Amino acid sequence: MTHAGIALSEELSSEDMLHIEVTIRRSFDLHEIRQIDNRLEIIVGDNAPGSNLERTLKRVVRACRYASNDLLFVRSVASHDSVDPQPALEYRGDVQRFGSGLFAFTGDFLRVRTALDRKVIDIAALHDATELSYPSLWPVPVLQSINYFHDFPQLALLACGVEPNFQARDTFATRFSKASQQSTIACAAENGVGPAHNVLAPTVCDCCYWLLQGRRDVSDRVYTMHGQVFRNESSVDHRLDRLTAYTMREIVIVGSPAFVLSRREALIDNTSALITSLDLACEIKAADDPFFCNDALQKNMMQNLDRLKYEVDVPLFAGRHVAVASVNLHNDFFSRNYDFKCEGSELFSACVGFGYERLTYALFCRHGVDLAQWPTSVLAFLELRPKNLDVVEMSDKTRDLVTQ
Repeated sequence: MTHAGIALSEELSSEDMLHIEVTIRRSFDLHEIRQIDNRLEIIVGDNAPGSNLERTLKRVVRACRYASNDLLFVRSVASHDSVDPQPALEYRGDVQRFGSGLFAFTGDFLRVRTALDRKVIDIAALHDATELSYPSLWPVPVLQSINYFHDFPQLALLACGVEPNFQARDTFATRFSKASQQSTIACAAENGVGPAHNVLAPTVCDCCYWLLQGRRDVSDRVYTMHGQVFRNESSVDHRLDRLTAYTMREIVIVGSPAFVLSRREALIDNTSALITSLDLACEIKAADDPFFCNDALQKNMMQNLDRLKYEVDVPLFAGRHVAVASVNLHNDFFSRNYDFKCEGSELFSACVGFGYERLTYALFCRHGVDLAQWPTSVLAFLELRPKNLDVVEMSDKTRDLVTQ
């Protein structure tokens, strides 16, 4: 255990303390955080030097002091006693967990998720977006070139293979056969496993910028892409609001600053309209990315101050909230990094990303597990009809799970 503390010039609010706790957990095995009088103290399980922890605390508190609570959009709904629908969805078989942060979907949950993608595709079509498709496995340099491993080491998931020779393959096959009953595999040479040349995609948009590198004819364009993304995190209580593997669609804007900023504003309006049509409560508010607690925290502060990132925050149940989408402005970060221009001028980029499992989960939290009881306006918007979904009367067991 390592203990560290810093003096505070003024008391931190409960919101500030929550923000600091979440940030610290991204980088350390946090055991305790507390504010006593004019001091902020933490205890972590890592063998991190105390001086490193103190420096991190100062940076996090400074970033928190400057954080903006800027709100772009607020939508309230009639209050209701929402309960977690996941137990009922799991009992019904719509949601099946088969690993930490890993779920399979079918039934109404999958139908709603698919319908949501159709509606976001409609938004992309309003902007004449070009559809792109990439594999979920990316070469390491794609993320290394934008310093992703430095800024977000806690999220990275690497992919490696068995070395291409008989001895390595034989070792691997023998050590990890069914009889070995080993549930984890050390990625080490003694197991026949080679170095990681690829990484599981943590988003779906970065390849768009990567493939524009070096071009001098990039014009005002909108793109959209859909796929599975992977991040080394999961919900501590196995809920659907934080997954290791989940589905996203992003809409990307590349072009002149005027074009990117105007389309970004339009997409914020489109997103607000989508949330309204789904009858969800929502706040679109200034936010920041989960930067690691090194010098990348300075990016966190500047990102928030410059209003570069907004999150679409919706309620789930029992005071629990989740960001179901985000709106990001990159300015000329990607065009400078990948050296793509238009007639010598540097370009801006922005993107809007939707996390479909989170958004689907929020809808079931809001409207319940029985689609037949959802508002007709929401079903009509999603082009779903209970009679077409083979919706059956809930069993007594499902009803008990819903009302617990």
